[in-house]
Amino acid sequence: MTRRLDFVILCGGVTLLSAACASKSFVQEQMSATETRVTHLLNATEILLTNRVEVQETKLRETVDRTASSREAIGKVGVLASDAKTQADLAAVAARDAKARLSQRLADRNRYRLWQTTAIYFDSDRAEIRSADIKELEGLANALKADANAMLELQGFADPRGSDRHNNELARERVEAVIRYLVKQHGIELRQLRAVAMGKVELGVGEKPTPATFAEARRVDIRLLAPWSSWEDIEAQDDRSDEVGAASPATTVEPDRPGTHTIAPDDALTAGPPGTAWREIMKTISPQDLGAKD
Repeated sequence: MTRRLDFVILCGGVTLLSAACASKSFVQEQMSATETRVTHLLNATEILLTNRVEVQETKLRETVDRTASSREAIGKVGVLASDAKTQADLAAVAARDAKARLSQRLADRNRYRLWQTTAIYFDSDRAEIRSADIKELEGLANALKADANAMLELQGFADPRGSDRHNNELARERVEAVIRYLVKQHGIELRQLRAVAMGKVELGVGEKPTPATFAEARRVDIRLLAPWSSWEDIEAQDDRSDEVGAASPATTVEPDRPGTHTIAPDDALTAGPPGTAWREIMKTISPQDLGAKD
């Protein structure tokens, strides 16, 4: 009886031991399969996350690049806006200067400056222009053609011999002779000519009535007047030439005849330091030379 019981117990133990071994092997297989699935899942998840990170990094870099481009574009726009504002300010200043200059030119349109003075002479009791004076009149005609707003003032004189009536008529005929020559030979407009017969020249105190004195009196004084605006244009051109270091053109100065005085523009340019010649000339001109009353 005892042996049979032991045998049964032994068989039960063997069965239990076999079942336990089978369960352990199953569990190990299941764990191995589960571990494999988990590993695959983790690898797939890692790959997915890596791809997503790369996509996000790419988008982030593109955003940074766009931001940098936008900042650069904004900077360029700022520079252009600053340049545009500077140009606008300069244009506004230039416009104000131009407006002020135009207003001044309009105000000075009837004001003239003395440009040149000269005289032509006549034979006794004659009003015909001498051939020696043709060159002088041609130069004056060219000056009037060069500036349509320039003008000549003509004052006719006679020597003190003879009656006042005859001398007044002779002085008038002499200025008219000059006017006819300028109009007929050179096409000068009458609006550029102003003439007056001054009559005979009275001798000064202590002055003797010599042939030279009489010859000096038989004349037409000529004053070439240029508008102030023309002088301003020439002065501005002279200043610009000084800025670029341009040399003044060489000129030939002809000696003045007795009783004449010429202010040549080119001579004035070479008479002193650049940019100051016109101011030096103006110092020598009195208000009376410009037609002002005493």
